[in-house]
Amino acid sequence: MKELNRREFLTLTGAAVVALSLAGCGGPSAPPAPAAPTQKELDLLKALNRTLEAHWTELGDPSKIRALSYSQDASDFARDFVSPCVQADKAEVKMTPEQNAAFENEMQERLAALRKKYGSYASLDEGVIGCNYVLGYPALHDYNMELTIPYELSGENFKNAFIKMLNKMDMETRDLGIYCPTVAGTDYIVIVPLSDRRHNK
Repeated sequence: MKELNRREFLTLTGAAVVALSLAGCGGPSAPPAPAAPTQKELDLLKALNRTLEAHWTELGDPSKIRALSYSQDASDFARDFVSPCVQADKAEVKMTPEQNAAFENEMQERLAALRKKYGSYASLDEGVIGCNYVLGYPALHDYNMELTIPYELSGENFKNAFIKMLNKMDMETRDLGIYCPTVAGTDYIVIVPLSDRRHNK
C-alpha cells in the first residue's frame, strides 16, 4: 500500500472531519424543537377555561366568554423568563448585577420581538403571572426572582393564578403561555396572557 505523505494525510483527515460534522450533526445546527405542552400544562389550561366560563356566566355577561388557546410563543417566553429559578432548582434566586444585566438584555430582546410579531406594545406584559420579577425594574425586587404560585387545579393557589390572569386580560386576549416547572420538588404555575393585535394594523 502506498504511504501517505503529510500533506495528503492532512487533506484526507480534514475532509473526514467535515464529512462527519455534516453527517453526524445534520449540517448546520438547527434550533431546538419547541417543548410540547405537558399534561400538567394542558390540564391547567382546561381548568382556567372552565373557570373563566363559570366566572362570566355567574356575572351574567356570557358575551365575554372565550376559549383560550395554548400559545407556543408565549409558553417559550414563560419558560425562558423563569429559567434562572429552574436552572438553579430553587424557587427563589438572587442574581448578581452582571447576571441580571445579561438576563435583562436577552429577555427584553425576546419581548420586543414578540411585541413586533403580534402587532403592539400591549400584546405582552413585562412580567409573568407566577413570578415576582418585572423586566426593566431590577431594583424593585433587589435582583431577586421568585416563583410564587404552587401548581394546583383548585383551591387558593389556583384562584390566585386565575384572578391575576383575569386582571391582565383584555378583549384581544385569546392565547396563553403556560409553563409548569418542577423546582426543588414542587410544581409551579407560570402564565403569560398574549393579545394578538395584528388584525388592528
